[in-house]
Amino acid sequence: MPPSSLASKEKAYQQYTIAVHLLEVTFPMTKDNKLFLGIAHNLFNSVESTMTAILQYERDLQLVSGFNDADFQSKFNTFRSKSVRRNQISGSTISLIQELKEIVDLHQKSPMVFQYELKTLTARDITQYIHQAKEFLDTMERIMRLK
Repeated sequence: MPPSSLASKEKAYQQYTIAVHLLEVTFPMTKDNKLFLGIAHNLFNSVESTMTAILQYERDLQLVSGFNDADFQSKFNTFRSKSVRRNQISGSTISLIQELKEIVDLHQKSPMVFQYELKTLTARDITQYIHQAKEFLDTMERIMRLK
C-alpha cells in the first residue's frame, strides 16, 4: 500500500477512535451536548480521510485521476463519479459525508455554537453517524484488500 493512502487510512482510524472516545467516555462523564459538535468534526475528518485513502489507492492503480488531495469538493466529486459505483458504496455513505460536511460548514459560519440554521445534533444522530462511519472504514478495508 503506497505511503499516501496508508497515511490517510491511519488518519481515518485515528479520527474515528477520537470520536468514539468522546461519545463513549467523555460524554457520559460530562453530559455536555457541546461535545456532539466535536464528535461530528472528528467523524467528518475520518470519513474525508477514508474517502481520500480510497481515491489515493485507486489513483496508484490508475483507476482514477484528476482530483486535488487538498480540495474536499474535488475529492468528493471524483469519489462520487468514479469510486462509488465500482466499489458498490451505498448511497447512505454519500449522504453521511454530505451531512457531516454540512454540519462542519454550518458551525464554521455560525456566530454561536448550536445556532446553525436549526440543525440540532442529538446523541442518537451521533451514534448513527459513528455506526455509518465504521461501515465506511470497513468498506475501505475491503477495497484496499481486494485490488
